[in-house]
Amino acid sequence: MLDLQKEPGKREPVYVGIDIGGSNTRLGLSHSLDTPHFTTLEKFPTSQHYEQQLQSIMTAIQSEGLTHLAGIGVSIAGRIAKDGRSVVVAPNLPEYIARPFAQQLSDQFGCPTRLAHDAVCGLLAEKRFGFIQHFDRCAYLTVSTGTGAAIQLAKAAHALTSSIEIGHQILYGNQRVCLCGQVGCLETFTGGKQIALRYGRSAIEITDTSFWEDFCTKLALGLVNLAMLSRIDAVAISGAIILNNRHLLARIQQHVNAMMRGSTLELGVAQAGEDAPIIGAALLHSVPEETILH
Repeated sequence: MLDLQKEPGKREPVYVGIDIGGSNTRLGLSHSLDTPHFTTLEKFPTSQHYEQQLQSIMTAIQSEGLTHLAGIGVSIAGRIAKDGRSVVVAPNLPEYIARPFAQQLSDQFGCPTRLAHDAVCGLLAEKRFGFIQHFDRCAYLTVSTGTGAAIQLAKAAHALTSSIEIGHQILYGNQRVCLCGQVGCLETFTGGKQIALRYGRSAIEITDTSFWEDFCTKLALGLVNLAMLSRIDAVAISGAIILNNRHLLARIQQHVNAMMRGSTLELGVAQAGEDAPIIGAALLHSVPEETILH
């Protein structure tokens, strides 16, 4: 059990961050939203069954004896309802759709609970502490089970952050059927789940250079499209596929540079790595709800 008291009779605030990915779920805690340092509580496979997942999260928090929580933040690989209280689209977690996730956690632990797309949470962490902290127009990209992104167009206190469906932009000539039901999505080339279904093995096991060249080309095209539409200047990139293949970033940057005219786009690995969504989940309690466009 964690000792949450800094000195007798005095309690520190405790913020819990939860990152629910298509493959794994991680929980961590922090006593301050002014530092990127988190204590990891637990990591376990994400259950496709909502009630089982919810119970696993509650058990993990309760097993640490966590009381008097200041807030819970949840990062999840899915599109969030406009009111920020539930998931409305989640191709990799369909049973989570329309479930009262935030309300159930608030009721159980008696603290405010915020819910956001995992890319939004990753962006908040990297904007506060990481690669994109000095850019007003920036994005965060995760390349893992799926391919998701968030953008922030900021000017001091007037920042707006929004998740975007970068993985489900349509690439001309692509006849592949995506798990979302559309035909031609970028994610059919870059999503870990779709790669595994198509090739019978995970992306990390693929060594074919032509596969990775095609991967880099398609992802670069998606990033250029994003930059042209939003005029972002930098992207922090994370997710298991990139974090396990960091050498790909240089090749993706080369393709981006070759395609862009009149502007530049700077790519960098997320400095918080796989911790970015869990840090950003807690950071949801540091930004006004109206600045997150779900």
